[in-house]
Amino acid sequence: MCFAKRFLYIILLSFIMSLLFCKFDLFDASAKQKDYTISPSTKPLNKKMQGYSTYTKETKNYYTIRSYLEELEKKGGGKLVLKKGKYSITNTLFVPSNVTIQLNNGVILKKSMNTGSGNTLKPSYSMFQLVAPSVVKKIGMQYDYNGSTNISIISGGKATIDLNHQKNVNGIIAGHNENLLIKNIQFLNANEGYFIQLAGTKHATIQNNTFLHQHSSSKPVISLDTAEEKDGNYQVSWSMYDGTPNVHTTIEQNYFYDIYQAISSKNATDGKPQNKIVIRKNKIAHASSNMIVMNNWRLSIVEDNTLEDAKGYGVYVLGSYKPVIRLNQLKKMKIPVKLAEYTSNGTVSENTVTLSNKKALASNKGEQLKEYAIPIEHDQFLEKIEITNLKDLNKAVYTVTPKSVTLNKEYLLRNSYTDQTKQYYALRSYMEQLEKQGGGKLVFKKGKYTITNVLYVPSNVTLEFEDGVEIIKGDHTGSTTINPSNSIFQLIRPSLSKKERVVGGHKGEKNIRFIGKGKVIFDLKFKLFSFAIIMGHNKNVQIQNIQFKNMNGGHFIEMDASENVIIRDNEFFNSIPSARHVKEAINLDTPDKTTLGWSSEWSNFDRTANKRILILNNQFKNLDRAIGTHKYSEGHPHKQIVIYGNIIDTTRNDAIRIMNWMNPTIADNVIKNVAKGDPEKRGILSSGAIHPKIQYNTFEKVGRPIQFIAWQNTGPGEQYKQIKDKLSNAEKELLKTNDLIDTEEVFARINNKYLEYNNPEKILLLNWR
Repeated sequence: MCFAKRFLYIILLSFIMSLLFCKFDLFDASAKQKDYTISPSTKPLNKKMQGYSTYTKETKNYYTIRSYLEELEKKGGGKLVLKKGKYSITNTLFVPSNVTIQLNNGVILKKSMNTGSGNTLKPSYSMFQLVAPSVVKKIGMQYDYNGSTNISIISGGKATIDLNHQKNVNGIIAGHNENLLIKNIQFLNANEGYFIQLAGTKHATIQNNTFLHQHSSSKPVISLDTAEEKDGNYQVSWSMYDGTPNVHTTIEQNYFYDIYQAISSKNATDGKPQNKIVIRKNKIAHASSNMIVMNNWRLSIVEDNTLEDAKGYGVYVLGSYKPVIRLNQLKKMKIPVKLAEYTSNGTVSENTVTLSNKKALASNKGEQLKEYAIPIEHDQFLEKIEITNLKDLNKAVYTVTPKSVTLNKEYLLRNSYTDQTKQYYALRSYMEQLEKQGGGKLVFKKGKYTITNVLYVPSNVTLEFEDGVEIIKGDHTGSTTINPSNSIFQLIRPSLSKKERVVGGHKGEKNIRFIGKGKVIFDLKFKLFSFAIIMGHNKNVQIQNIQFKNMNGGHFIEMDASENVIIRDNEFFNSIPSARHVKEAINLDTPDKTTLGWSSEWSNFDRTANKRILILNNQFKNLDRAIGTHKYSEGHPHKQIVIYGNIIDTTRNDAIRIMNWMNPTIADNVIKNVAKGDPEKRGILSSGAIHPKIQYNTFEKVGRPIQFIAWQNTGPGEQYKQIKDKLSNAEKELLKTNDLIDTEEVFARINNKYLEYNNPEKILLLNWR
């Protein structure tokens, strides 16, 4: 047993030591890595090369760079910095693992086909191949993703790789590589060659490059191939042709101009799709063929690119699995995107396209297209997906009718897009567009608009309603996937509407106007707990010349945490009695979780009050209340509320309910027919008014014209301290300016003790008859 234990111990120790030696070797390799800097006049690091018969003035730059790359391979990697200047590259430069080639600002690598040594050294047909120099002559050595790794060819300024119009010459060929970066390079002047060919690479990024002037009839700027020899598409001796595809390739923020094709897979290998290719935020212009060809790609994305002026298609999709093509702008071409069946060796491959993929297709936009639809071929059937015309966007003024269609064509593909919701989706798309462009005007032409769900209104927007417009609260969506909302408009930008606690203070949407021209109706159709307009955390809002009608348990206007609001020349008519007759046409509240007076989750519920509110020359009739507050937040009074020149006729409860208002002015209003003359109901009921000015109003057929009472929230918000009114002698004198006609009392009551109503202070109102 002792021998056995000793034997096991020796084996274990040997294993540990081997790991340590391996680790030390890695450290040693890392330590050997070095940075080198060269210029066009630098001589080869390998002095022997200067003695070669093929070392000429034409090949000296090639040999110099080659010598440093070979040295970097020996050292396990490092950085090679090329200083400003012109470098003539006659033959292929082979790049090993862990190497960064940094081209400084002003570097030009120019392909030359003149070696100056006749046939002794023939020029190559590529500038870079991403394979270790020691492997180049070993046929078929690179397979799967086991080739050179961690290679960067980058520039910190403006550096150029110029193929110099040399026929069939390629810029960079990568095969079986992993972790590749090509960034900030200007590629010029290809002639029937690729600027970049990727075959069987993993995690390659091609970013922020420029590709200009490619003359070709068959080869794209960037070719994505499987490592398979087919029709001469990919030919390097060191590669095994095992069909390895590219995976996790990102091509972003590049500029392509005057080309044949930008990005393409010319051939497909059965069972070996290009996998998870992302093409994002590129600009491609002036192509003599299709700009992007997705041939046998899987789970790949083409998004947010600008493609302009193509003789073929913007994006051509063949036999691909769940392609995501979205949010691109496609201009000056016949068909922006086409998804077609692909036939290879007699086998037909179709694209696999889900509803989600179709919605993504609909998000693309076009301009100067022959057809604003994307064709999808499948099962010998042709389906078309509509896209938006860019000319319909970015206008200062938009005009809609009840028959207007949505700007966002993705909505047409939703299960919730029905006859009942189509007007909602159309108007929603305009609100979203107005947010994107920073504001504008939306003009509603005459007709009925049935709105089933909330329209979120962003900043700097004017909604203008022409004579004869009716905005109707819809209560049926015709769909099981979407329920109708309780409000028509909410003043929050669409992009924030579904987020929680993102707006506070008066820092939300601003500069919003609802303007009626003629007779304009907002009809809530007596939908239970419904609202026409909900505003919160807003600034500079105007609502003018609109008839609001048919409320049931909600408010026509819910106003919280808003500043500089004008509500003028409107009509507020008809509501179904609420349980306690306390539902105001215009409700002033604070966003406070504890009082439950506000439920929009995009608010941060910071209890911000309203400030500088003008309610002017409106008419109110047949309502519980006209204007008021029914919960307060301690320490957050509404300030400078002005109610002037309004007519309030037939309310079931106190016409105006003041609660925790500072410096309000209520003047020149007519208040009549309050609660059928109930002797205990008030024209104006106030609690917690600080220095109110209530003057020159007319009260007719009202039990008590004005009463002030101490108050405290009950239920939600009851933790807040009691509030009571504060009136100076001058403000009490102003009360005497009010006119009374057929009222039960001819004085204003002031009760300063909570729940004590006997023996009030009475201010005799002199103008009564």
